[in-house]
Amino acid sequence: MTELIGTHVDVTEQFEAKEKLQRAFEEIQRSEDRIRLVIDTIPTLVWRAGVDGVPDFLNQPALDYTGLTPDQAEAGWPRAFHPDDKKGMLVKWSAIRASGMPGELEARLRRFDGEYRWFLFRGVPLRDESGNIVKWYGSSTDIEDRKRTENALRQSEAYLAQAQRLSLTGTFGWRVATGENTWSAETFRIFGYDEASSATVDMVLARTHPEDRVAVRKAINRASTDQNDYDHAYRLMMPDGSVKHVRAVARATRDASGGIEFVGAVTDVTATKRAEEKLHKAQAELAHVTRVTALGELTASIAHEVNQPLAAVVANAEACLRWLDRATPDLAAARRSAEWVINDATRASEVIRRVRALANKTDVEKVPLDLNDVVRDVMVLVQRELASHRVSVRMELAPLPMILGDRVQLQQVIINLVMNGIEAMQPVTDRPRELAVRSGQDEARHALVSVTDCGIGIAADNANRLFNAFFTTKSSGLGMGLSICRSIVEAHGGRLMVSRNEGPGATFQLALPAHQEDA
Repeated sequence: MTELIGTHVDVTEQFEAKEKLQRAFEEIQRSEDRIRLVIDTIPTLVWRAGVDGVPDFLNQPALDYTGLTPDQAEAGWPRAFHPDDKKGMLVKWSAIRASGMPGELEARLRRFDGEYRWFLFRGVPLRDESGNIVKWYGSSTDIEDRKRTENALRQSEAYLAQAQRLSLTGTFGWRVATGENTWSAETFRIFGYDEASSATVDMVLARTHPEDRVAVRKAINRASTDQNDYDHAYRLMMPDGSVKHVRAVARATRDASGGIEFVGAVTDVTATKRAEEKLHKAQAELAHVTRVTALGELTASIAHEVNQPLAAVVANAEACLRWLDRATPDLAAARRSAEWVINDATRASEVIRRVRALANKTDVEKVPLDLNDVVRDVMVLVQRELASHRVSVRMELAPLPMILGDRVQLQQVIINLVMNGIEAMQPVTDRPRELAVRSGQDEARHALVSVTDCGIGIAADNANRLFNAFFTTKSSGLGMGLSICRSIVEAHGGRLMVSRNEGPGATFQLALPAHQEDA
């Protein structure tokens, strides 16, 4: 007979433990699935690599982007990089792993369709309890658009820098509250400083020409106080002793905090200034030539004017001798004749002085003048020309304020206007040839002188071109007279205008500002 002997063991706890373990495994699986879902959902390429740096995991976006399969991640990932970037990327990745610290690099990654785009790769080490690196985790972020923007910005900055260099114009910013100054590279070059992280107002003043320093300091102080736009020209004294002419223009704006910030530009105008000086010198040379040419035309008149006082000198000297040769010399009459000799000689000397002044090549010398006196001087010189062309003159001179000017240059202007009027009346045969010379003031107390002829007048299409260089209505003219006259008048701060008369002829008028002491 068979006897069964057994035991009953309570496995409830084991069963429950097994169930708990199973549930834990299931929970871990669900957690891994959730983590995997998160990793595969985030819009970033996520990867994991071993200690050797070889990827052993790519999230789904990374696989989708590169077109690799999970099995190809380890062997195929180097082929996903641009050939030109692969070597540099590997060197940089090795350096990051060797440092054991988080790091980043940039390289172009090939998309599944063959297009390469720039990515930023960031890697962070995972360490065990002993501090040893066991894995590298990282992300790859598409920065293609940022790269293009950076390249466009760099190109724009390069264009701007080149444009500033070509135009000799630098830019600057000045925050008044903090005193912070920001200069472009060209601004540093203009002022002759090495590029620095920041600049100061003192650096500007240190380079400013000693004669201009007070004015520049006042302009800076006024700008910081008034907080208005400014435009100021001044000179720089460079370390080698050379002088630069600059012009600074700035506009006042408010920054994010509400403070005043000046944004402006400084331009090296040295070449322009030198060109202006050369042009002024050339104009002076040309003006001298025209004066001498005018003298050639006025030679007969000058000879006539000198001959008259000389003849009077001879006549009065002979009369003086006759008074002295009498049996009883008439000393009073002789003295009177001698005084007339002196007066006539002085008058002849004055004519010669005027001619020499007109012919001499001298620098511009502005002094207080009565423009009426200049007109009278000119009319003496042109008397012969007026007579030979049968032109009568009507002088209507009113009191004028004193002006500041160069007598010889203004004489040249009025001579030119008078001679033009005489020539304009040459063809006139059906009416008297009359030239009217008038003076007066306008509402702004400008001294006015006008020369009016009754000649052939000015064609409407020529009125706006009369003052242009090399434009002339004369068959033998050079077209420089009126252009030079306008330059002279404008250099005196005035205006030279022309208008057609209601009747025949034209009127030229010059207006010059009153001298400040008389304003």
